[in-house]
Amino acid sequence: MKPRESNAVSNGALLGSANALFIAIAMSCYTREGADMAVFVFLIGMVPGLFTGMVLGAIAGLTAQRNIWLRRALIAIPAIGLVVALGLFFQVGPLIAPAAIPTIVCTLILERSTRYVAPLPLASVH
Repeated sequence: MKPRESNAVSNGALLGSANALFIAIAMSCYTREGADMAVFVFLIGMVPGLFTGMVLGAIAGLTAQRNIWLRRALIAIPAIGLVVALGLFFQVGPLIAPAAIPTIVCTLILERSTRYVAPLPLASVH
């Protein structure tokens, strides 16, 4: 694995973990259980968030030179799918849409941080 791809994997892991934390905090604000809900959601969501973030980071690193919209779709669709699957599994249907917001933001940050930017040509002086 090249350094750029390993950096993308670590970015994905970091953003996946952060996403789990953001969702936990947001869900604790929406429910009566509050802090107990935040701890539960964070502990349950951390492992899938971390693993999914690493996989999506690897995908982002491997597709760094592809079309931006293709990369966004390749990263965002599985991430949102996981949020929907976990939300349906734990029967928190009305909270799926608010939980998708930080997920979309994290996927956009991952896409942008792993995007290939062509180096500028050297300036020449005449």
